[in-house]
Amino acid sequence: MKPTDDRTVDCPHRVACGACSFLLQPYGAQLERKRQRLFDVLGETLRLDRRQVLPTVPSPRVQGYRNRAKMTISSDRERTSSLGYFQRKSRTVVDAPDCGVLIPELLETTRQFRRLLNESRKFPFNLRHIDLRCGTEATRQHLTLVIKAGTTPRLPIEEIAEACPHLVGIGINLNPKGGAQVIKGPIEPVFGAREIHVESAGMSLRVSPGSFFQVNLGLLPEIHSRMGEFFGKGDLLIDLYAGVGTHGLALRRLFRRVLCVEGVRSSVADARASIKIGKVTNVEILADPIHRTLRRLAEEKPDAVILNPSAVGADQPALQGVIASTARSVAYLSCDPATLGRDLAMLIEGGFNLVSVQAVDMMPQTRQVESLALLRR
Repeated sequence: MKPTDDRTVDCPHRVACGACSFLLQPYGAQLERKRQRLFDVLGETLRLDRRQVLPTVPSPRVQGYRNRAKMTISSDRERTSSLGYFQRKSRTVVDAPDCGVLIPELLETTRQFRRLLNESRKFPFNLRHIDLRCGTEATRQHLTLVIKAGTTPRLPIEEIAEACPHLVGIGINLNPKGGAQVIKGPIEPVFGAREIHVESAGMSLRVSPGSFFQVNLGLLPEIHSRMGEFFGKGDLLIDLYAGVGTHGLALRRLFRRVLCVEGVRSSVADARASIKIGKVTNVEILADPIHRTLRRLAEEKPDAVILNPSAVGADQPALQGVIASTARSVAYLSCDPATLGRDLAMLIEGGFNLVSVQAVDMMPQTRQVESLALLRR
């Protein structure tokens, strides 16, 4: 489906689930709505010329794009289990055997797991969530079983592996308190591989179950191309909130040095493993939260900075550090327009100009607005 295509798609779970609220809308209209949403939200804090808000970058796929399925399990008194998502603004679990945004091979595995869940009596009642993901190879998948308990119960691991042939690894996460954060603490490997791999910019990136990674791999080349064209070549690039090094490693050939800053241990381990396997010599990983690395960063003289924080946005000291640095260019990849507007206002007040901002349709059919802002001193 092309961005201007007037065709629409639907899902049998659309009404009950509600997550994909843009279903039945032409894709071109979805892209324009996200551009308008970005303009409206940023306009609350910034004085924007509409020409600064570029057209939304379309997803190569509008269905079957999502490489991660985080699903909740709900069982009734007869032990019949549903595997799906919380209904919008509710704790009711909607069974979702036909979720159209999942990569087909992932969806196939969720169906196989659901069948086993309802056929076997070996699953404990406190198995509450699964976290299933794949990398570039859709048939190489990792499954994390999330247990609401402090100790690991008996689980039919061999039966799961046999019923779900695309699984190359299984891990267990104990989350006794539950809550909004599905995975807390370590993930214990119990079968096969401990991670998946994503091919990006000539490298194989290792991604562990506890590490963040974008759910739509098809957009990474476009994002990196736009960043690279904006930055040009330079001496030092600093990648803040670097995760497994996705963006810094993709732009490594444009800079003499790349410095990635990340505080999540699993992401740091993944980035270092990828660097070692890829024999990359010009990328360094600082394994600390940003507030602990500000002194080191103040000693560096970057030409460019990448910011890719979570939905809460960037830390104020980190933004102050960027403003005080020698960086002339900043690329800010955001998953929340509200916190993006707040942070852009601070960078602009500190001497940067907003060159452009545009939505990046990381999650077609949903209201989610991800965006890429480019700023120059």
